This record gives sequence, C-alpha cells and structure tokens, in this order.
Amino acid sequence: MKQLISAFVLVCAGLALTAAVAAPTGEKWKITNQMQMGGMSMPGQSNEICKQPGDDSVPMKTEENCELYDVKRVGNTQSFKMRCTGKDAAQGEGEFTYLGPDHYKGKMLVAVDGESMTMAVEGKKIGACDGGEMNLKAKEYEDLAKQQMALGAQAQKEQCHKFAAEATSPGVMKQYCTDPADRQTFCAAVQTHDKFLALSEMEKRGTGAEKPLTESAGLCGFGIDAKRQDLCKSAYAYGNIKFIGSQCPAEAEALAKAQCAGRRYTAIADQYRDFCASYAQAEAEREANSPAGKTKSMFNMGKKALGLFNN
Repeated sequence: MKQLISAFVLVCAGLALTAAVAAPTGEKWKITNQMQMGGMSMPGQSNEICKQPGDDSVPMKTEENCELYDVKRVGNTQSFKMRCTGKDAAQGEGEFTYLGPDHYKGKMLVAVDGESMTMAVEGKKIGACDGGEMNLKAKEYEDLAKQQMALGAQAQKEQCHKFAAEATSPGVMKQYCTDPADRQTFCAAVQTHDKFLALSEMEKRGTGAEKPLTESAGLCGFGIDAKRQDLCKSAYAYGNIKFIGSQCPAEAEALAKAQCAGRRYTAIADQYRDFCASYAQAEAEREANSPAGKTKSMFNMGKKALGLFNN
C-alpha cells in the first residue's frame, strides 16, 4: 500500500507536467496534493519540481508494477487510466484541467482491495530552473513524495487509534484499520454500556443501510441480544441508569416501581429523576398508542367537545 500511494503521488505530479502545453525544459513548478482515504484526510504536501525532458512517452511506468495507459487529451482536459499488478493490485483513473500554460488542477480516483482513495492535485509554474539540476530535483521530489507517504501512513495510523477509542465507525475500522491492537481497543469499547448504547441509538436514528451496532457485533464476534442482557445485569451496579431506561425493559420496570411510582418529582432521588421522567413519558406514549389508549383519547376528546370537562 505504501508503494502504491507513492506511485499515485508521482503520477499526479509527473503526468500533469509532461502534458502541460509542451513546456520547455527548465521550468519550475509548485505541486500541491491532498489525499483522502475512507473519509480520512492525509496531510497535504507542496513541493517544487523541475520538468525533465523525454518523460512524455505513454504508456508510462510509474513504479515497477504500475503503469499509465489510455492517456488522452481533449481541449484543455487530460485523462488517463492507471493499473498496478502484484501485491497492491489496483485500478484508477484521473483527469487534469489546464487553466492556462502555467496552471492546472486535477483529481485521481483509485480502488484497491475494496478501498477507495482520492487525490486532488494543483500545479503552478513559479519560474525557471537549471536544466543541469533536473535529475537532482526529480530525485528530491521523489524523496519528498515518499516522506509524504510516510506522513500519510502515520496520519492513518493515528486516525485509526482515534476511531478505535471512539468506537463509532465500524465501517472505517473494518476497511482501513488493520492493526490488531486497534481492533482489540474498538471491540472492548463497543461492549461497554456507554458505547453500546450510543451505537444502538445511532442505529435506531439512522437509515436502513446504517447499522453501526450490527456491524460492530459482526466485526467483533458477539451477539447483540446476549451482550445486551449481560450489560443489563451489570448496568445498575455501574450506575448507568440511562442504559437501563433505554435497553433493559424488565430492569427499567423494576427500577421504576422502586424509585418512581407514587412519588412527586421533588421526592425522587436526584440520580433517578431523569430516568423517572423518561420512563413516565415512554409509558404514556405506549398507552396512547395502544388500542385502549386510542379509544380513551377519542372518548375524552368527545367529552371535551361536549363541554363535559375543561382540561
């Protein structure tokens, strides 16, 4: 993967320069690129490069196992495709738009092992350079590209540490975070009261395709119902009343009878007030939505319409 990222960096710089209005050798360009993988942005990088002669043949080898092909130019737009074989087998395509002889912008999309990467590139000519230094400049740029690759890999690693601890993005963990330690951190987190509850509520609010709790359970190898029962048994001991109210109907009913029933709000212990209020509201909604509740509601509305009571 690291070699592949390096190839993409060099492609997006090199191809654009070779195609830019047949510029003479000795032109210095500033190239800025930004890569994204799975919603994670790698650190951006700006470098200067001196265009070398004789590098405009196609198809073009970018690394030992990668090449460009189907390179086309229509008007001020250049398009190309890329393929890599071997360990990092990949397919990609890109397009650059030349805004003038001294400026271009472009984007490259690549798919590898089910993952997608996007690189945005911008190049500007900033002056002249010594033709005798071209090879040195090219080597410097390649070294800088590899440095960016290392920074990108480190940024991805740090992002994975963050996602593992937050335990809110099972899709990212599955596709981009392969460190066993991150997977262990994530799976331990999603099986706590707070994270399990958060994922359950996210799944309840989301669309049919968004199932973060279900995905987490599949990734970590636990059953949702069995884990919920285990967490319900220990929720009260951990003081997680919110979890009981949301996830544990039997425990919530027992707790409501013990701490809420027959008490004014001010007489309820502080730690149970939110629970009692939510439980009472949920019970009222369940009753209102039941057949008997709907009949009672219609009967009361009829009485009110007839003036039989005022509230």
